Amino acid sequence: MNGQPAPSPQPAAPELASVDEAGEAGASGYVSPDPHVVPGAAEVLLSREFQNLADEVRRRLDDQVLDQVREAFALAESCHAGQMRKSGDPYLVHPLRVARMLAGLGLDGPSVIAGILHDTVEDSELTVFELTERFGREVALLVDGVTKLGKVPYLSRRENQAVSFRKLLVAMSRDIRVLLVKLCDRVDNMRTLEAMPAVKQRRIARETADIYAPLARLLGIDWIRRELADLSFRYLEPVAAREVRAQMVALLTEDPTHIDRGLELLRDVFAGLEPGPAEAPWAEGQEGPTGAGLAVLGTSSRRPRRWRDEMFGSVEFRANVLTPQEVHELRSRGRSVEKLRDMVTYQVITADGDACYLALGHIHAHFKPIPGSIRDYIALPQANRYQGLHTQVLDRDGVRLYVEIRSREMDAVAERGVVVDLQHGLQASELGWLRELMGWQAQVEDPNEFIEAVKRELFADQVFVFTPEGDLKTFPRGSTPIDFAFAVHTDVGLRAAGARVNGQVVSLRYRLRQGDTVEILTDPKVEPRDEWLDMVQTSRAKARVKQFLRHRARALAIETGRSLLRQRLETRSLDLDTLESAGALVDQLEGLGIGEERGVDRLYELIGDGDVRLGQVVRALDPEPAPTESMLGRLFRPFRRRQDGSREPRAGEADGAPIGIDEGRVESGLIQLAPCCSPLPGDPSIGFRVPGRGIVAHVQGCPVAVDEIHERVFLAWTDDSEIERPVTVRVRTANTVGILAEMSRAFSATGLNIKQANCRAYEDGKFALNTFHATVGSLARLEQLLDHLREIAGVISVERVFSGPDTQA
Repeated sequence: MNGQPAPSPQPAAPELASVDEAGEAGASGYVSPDPHVVPGAAEVLLSREFQNLADEVRRRLDDQVLDQVREAFALAESCHAGQMRKSGDPYLVHPLRVARMLAGLGLDGPSVIAGILHDTVEDSELTVFELTERFGREVALLVDGVTKLGKVPYLSRRENQAVSFRKLLVAMSRDIRVLLVKLCDRVDNMRTLEAMPAVKQRRIARETADIYAPLARLLGIDWIRRELADLSFRYLEPVAAREVRAQMVALLTEDPTHIDRGLELLRDVFAGLEPGPAEAPWAEGQEGPTGAGLAVLGTSSRRPRRWRDEMFGSVEFRANVLTPQEVHELRSRGRSVEKLRDMVTYQVITADGDACYLALGHIHAHFKPIPGSIRDYIALPQANRYQGLHTQVLDRDGVRLYVEIRSREMDAVAERGVVVDLQHGLQASELGWLRELMGWQAQVEDPNEFIEAVKRELFADQVFVFTPEGDLKTFPRGSTPIDFAFAVHTDVGLRAAGARVNGQVVSLRYRLRQGDTVEILTDPKVEPRDEWLDMVQTSRAKARVKQFLRHRARALAIETGRSLLRQRLETRSLDLDTLESAGALVDQLEGLGIGEERGVDRLYELIGDGDVRLGQVVRALDPEPAPTESMLGRLFRPFRRRQDGSREPRAGEADGAPIGIDEGRVESGLIQLAPCCSPLPGDPSIGFRVPGRGIVAHVQGCPVAVDEIHERVFLAWTDDSEIERPVTVRVRTANTVGILAEMSRAFSATGLNIKQANCRAYEDGKFALNTFHATVGSLARLEQLLDHLREIAGVISVERVFSGPDTQA
């Protein structure tokens, strides 16, 4: 909470019957007018709301816009004719209040017109084309951006929500005013959500808290964020909301002068200065806080005092009271918020940025600052461009004061956020957080995953770090150098091998801290791994890693499927390359249920993933039956190897090339190393193609593999493969003093670490059975260990143990 002030209070409106928040469009959501409403009351209400909007437009814009407002009102009146809200009010009340809110924010004429018409396309026969003809392309695009997609029958409500939000995201990436219209629409609907059924109240409140309140924070319009968050809190946790509100009312009632005393203390810091003209903090004709500050519980209290000084210029003092939701959130984080002083933030508004630092020093000269409480958001602005100095001090009585210092320009940004920059020509593409969302959203196909990624991105606490050149970058708390690398460039992320943070080399698991200076170390041999998905925090990095892993898995599946098909065809004396050249595979794609446009690679991919039976493909290419061999014969026929290690072809079989086992195929899951025997690089291996699991590799002779009935696949380890795998070694020894130490030294001499050991004596203590569990990178390293163990005096036997019925001692 930045303590940013709320703008003029806007009028409340009854809840929309069904249109936007409930996710249901159409006439079925509307209800008949309340029969108890006095005839003519609807017209009086509409007239008053339109007059309020017209007054705001006159004050903020010009008469030409007012003429367009009248025209838009007439069109909206015809589109929403007969449509009522659940409260019985005319539906048109809602878009008028949305438009007034947009005008109050200082937005331009097209935005205000779009506010009046934002539901017309969704709730009537009006088209975007007709809107373009009457009000121009700008207004039409804003209305279309806010309009949800029609419900897609085969999608769930959550998926429809994701699809509609993705449309909104694309629209606001072109024009951020789309989001401003949407937020004002949501504020007006949330103000009287009690008109909706309880189930919809919770669903709408959850969506508001998860998505729209964080979006308001990113836009820097903190009063909208606070109001949306607090209104959501009332429906999501009604008991807690009532308790917190009751406590705050009691505290304000018990000490109604507390806020004024704090303001007087700050005024005394600048004592002796001539008072300047006071300005009302709320719009003319609107009520300000009353009843000892009780009215501030939903928004904020703004009690200004202004003083003039040659050093500071014009200084204004204000006070904000936390909302019940903010009090509850702080308590959930472990902060004590039990007294009124913990619920009030004082604001000092100066003439310019330099005066902010002078005011901070002036306050610290008169009050005792609390160590570690100073936050300089002027030098390091927040992601939503908020700036200010925050500090906590103790007054003369030891009471803590929370003080925020901003210039008038900073205060305007705090109050109206991105709207201030829009008036200076800001484009949506200049918003970093929006660029990030657009950068990865298209790569997240699953709607549920997309919504979760959006919420993760919007809710994240921030960490500020620097590039070696001094550029500032912002990341979610808990981010790692991998997140930083992908923020620099996708190629840097894909080749990130480590990082240098503040001059010290750290691993990729390092969690970035405030103020770190980060430099990424790259290696062309490095590729993303599955474990990276558990290490990264930003949605951009997650999307890029997932995309790479998918592409790599697809490439490996294609390679594996091609190798499997080549092996099987060679048993029929057919050459795959020849068949490819002749177009034989393309001719069979349609018959196999694969469109020609997807190509032969798709066929190989499906074979590699186990989604297409290999025998079906072979029969399609060669209808002639192959020589049969019994299942038992295929299972137990021995491997014959040449001197160079390659497999010698069997009778009636061509010289087939085995599928290579390497780290990439293992990490992607295309080849799984069976846990029963845990094959090591260099082990003679046999694979079995298991549907839904890919290829499962066993060591030849593994007792579990003997019972395997799935299709066999010829495998061979690629040269110089190194994959750390668990092994179990059993050593029978004489039970002599010091032999265990000798065996431990054998492990150390081989460079291996014992993970677990179990040693027990048998035959009246004459002998010992020692079982060691370790991790080894290759068969060569294991055999080196076994040789060292066999050389120890007193060792009777050394064996590698596989799991199975014949491995019990």
